[in-house]
Amino acid sequence: MSFKEIPVAECGINPFTDLTKYCLVTAGNKEKYNPMLVTWGGFGIMWRKPVATVYIRQTRYTKTILDSQDYFTLSFLPESYKKQESYMGSHSGRDGDKFEGSGLHPEFIDETAAGVSEADLIFVCRKIYTHEMKEEFYTNHEVYETWNTGSHANNNHSIYMGEIVKVLKK
Repeated sequence: MSFKEIPVAECGINPFTDLTKYCLVTAGNKEKYNPMLVTWGGFGIMWRKPVATVYIRQTRYTKTILDSQDYFTLSFLPESYKKQESYMGSHSGRDGDKFEGSGLHPEFIDETAAGVSEADLIFVCRKIYTHEMKEEFYTNHEVYETWNTGSHANNNHSIYMGEIVKVLKK
């Protein structure tokens, strides 16, 4: 089944529930790409543009690719792919091809981005803002302590905000 482009307003995403489910963010293009599981993020309007925002830890391999590219995608898959999506969250692209390991397949979008072929819905986003979430900028230090200590010490998230330039639906 192929994808068709739809208006962002018709995507049917609930920003308060759908990013708490599984979603795959893929950084890169046909030449070099890597997906990872995300469950934190949001949708909204910034600078009069529809945007998606994701948060990625400093140590993630996907971050190294995302930092060098202009686009990223968010792919929403049916529940039946939860096991494969979990694989994307528990393995590193530094160690091998996560698509091959999970049994999922890349979906190349123009020459600019890669998503996941098994998705029902793919957002193509052009980066418009990024920033590391440093300790000194937290106004609630308890939140910082909860999410950035132990195994995550010195491994802050970076914010990636992307203008949603295309929405593809099966």
